[in-house]
Amino acid sequence: MADGGVEHGGDAEMRVSAGEILAIEPVGEDRFIGGAGGVNHIGTVFGGRLAAQALLSAARTVEAMPPTSLHGYFLAPAQISLPIEYRVERLRDSRRFAHRQVTAVQEGRAVFTLLCQFHAPEDGFVHQAAAMPDVPPPEEVPTLQQFVRDNGDRLDFAAIRNFSGALPIEMRAIAPEAYFYERPREPERAFWFRLPGAATIDDPREQACLLAYASDYWLAGVSATPHGFPTNSSSLLISSLDHSLWFHRPVRCDEGLLHHTHSPAAGDGLGFAQGRIFDRRGRLVASTAQECLLRQLRPDA
Repeated sequence: MADGGVEHGGDAEMRVSAGEILAIEPVGEDRFIGGAGGVNHIGTVFGGRLAAQALLSAARTVEAMPPTSLHGYFLAPAQISLPIEYRVERLRDSRRFAHRQVTAVQEGRAVFTLLCQFHAPEDGFVHQAAAMPDVPPPEEVPTLQQFVRDNGDRLDFAAIRNFSGALPIEMRAIAPEAYFYERPREPERAFWFRLPGAATIDDPREQACLLAYASDYWLAGVSATPHGFPTNSSSLLISSLDHSLWFHRPVRCDEGLLHHTHSPAAGDGLGFAQGRIFDRRGRLVASTAQECLLRQLRPDA
């Protein structure tokens, strides 16, 4: 999805509920239907919704094991006016592992494909070399909406359009002034996020699917931060091409999670982003990676 995309709906701070994200129905053997739901600001289905529902469809065919990783490709824009069919292929099942491929289809056309792995937990070596950045706790950081409302007279139209209303997830950007007013030299940004509605979800695998949903938000755009305001405009096009997520430990998405993102490289019209997701205790719960289309537009060309 493009950076800053939102799902349109009601007037609350959140436009989408956890139950809506997880709403898929079986329609045959290893086939499920999910609603396309809300639209992001470029008019197509938010990529995180595709990842979450595809992963949940795969999980419905796996007994008990939690997911450990997923790798997805956005093949074509998914239309909000059509239901999405998720077709699961069982690639491998063993005593400790299961592998699935899921293809999301609209009107016979593949719009998204996902490979994912499930693994039964076992005793093993444990270490964490990644340190969480030293940042204020989420309650000391304003939500994006509050920051935009308080500083609307200093912001451009794109910022107000994208962030003054309800967002797919609760977002609290670290150092929002640098994001909105400056072009940082280092392509890096961190933000707290959570899905308050996830408090009603008890299944750890459904929590993992909600993390897949949220992990797609605000990741690709870090590639653009040194070059321009990271949202689609007349001079810039950002669109996710793929999405990868590794689950390191169980997570609850209703609690504050810190996504520390950076972009090691960009070139030839592509941007590459990586992220680490920490819980409030500083534990690394997941890692992310994404490539995006990062195209400089020339309206006068």
